[in-house]
Amino acid sequence: MKAILFYVVPTFRLTGSTINAIEYYLAGLEHNPDLKLLFINGNNSFKRKIQKLIHERYVFGKGEWEKAVMNMELVSKYRFPSLSFDTVLVLDYVTISETRGIIRANKILVISEKYTDTIYYDKSLYNVEYYGEMPFHYKDHEYRMKCLFDRYKKLGEVKKGTYVNSPRNDKNIDLKKYIYLPEPFIFKSKTEPEENLFEQFTHYVYYHANKWFDPHPRLFLECRFYDKIMTYVNPHNLKDGSWYRWEDLRVNYLENRTLSKNDEIIRQLC
Repeated sequence: MKAILFYVVPTFRLTGSTINAIEYYLAGLEHNPDLKLLFINGNNSFKRKIQKLIHERYVFGKGEWEKAVMNMELVSKYRFPSLSFDTVLVLDYVTISETRGIIRANKILVISEKYTDTIYYDKSLYNVEYYGEMPFHYKDHEYRMKCLFDRYKKLGEVKKGTYVNSPRNDKNIDLKKYIYLPEPFIFKSKTEPEENLFEQFTHYVYYHANKWFDPHPRLFLECRFYDKIMTYVNPHNLKDGSWYRWEDLRVNYLENRTLSKNDEIIRQLC
C-alpha cells in the first residue's frame, strides 16, 4: 500500500499542512488509483469537513470526485501498527511524533518543516528520506514545495477586503500605516475558515510580529496564483520561512510550483 498519512489532533484546525496533504494526495491519485489518504485518529465529522473543503476548492473530472472520497480512510492509532506500507508520505511533525515506533513502511518520505530536526524518524530504524526547501530545514534533498494549481477553481465575484495574517499575534497591527488597504479586514487568527475564502478579499497582508517562526507558509503561493495584491511587513527582518518564500516569489514568481507527475515525490507514490 502507498499512502499519505495525516494525524488528526483533538483540537484540529485547518493548517497549511492539511492542505498540503490533500493536494499531494489528489496529485498522486491521478497516476496511482490505489493511493490512500489516511486520517489517523480522525472521525466522520472531520472527514466530512475535509470532503466539503475539497469539493469547494478543486476541479474534478468524471468519476474523480468519487474515487478521491473512496480512497480517504479513517484509521485509529490503535489499529495503525497492524498496517504495512510500501511507501508513505508525511508532511507534518505531529504525524511523525504520533507514528514513530509504530509505523511499518518500506520507505518513508518526509517534507520537512519547523521541528523536523528534533522530531523525526531515525534513519537507523527506518528507510526515510527528507525533502526541504528552506535553509533551516533538516533535509537529504533540496525541494521546492508545490501546489495543485491545475485543479484550482476559477474565482467567482471577489469582494474588496484585506486578509491579514499575523501568526500568534492578535494585536499591535497598525493597518492605518497602509491606507491603501481596503476594508473589511479579515484576521486569520480570529476568523473561522470561510467558504470560498479567496473570493472574500483582494489584498493579503502578512505582518511578522516575531511571535512565531513560520516554517513554510503556503498562503503566499495561493495568493500569488489568484493575483492578490500582497504586502509583506517584517519589521524585525527575521529570516524564517515567510521571508524566504516572499523573496522567492519576488524573484521567481511561481516557477516550478505546480504539482505534476514529474515531481520527484509524486513519482514515488505512483
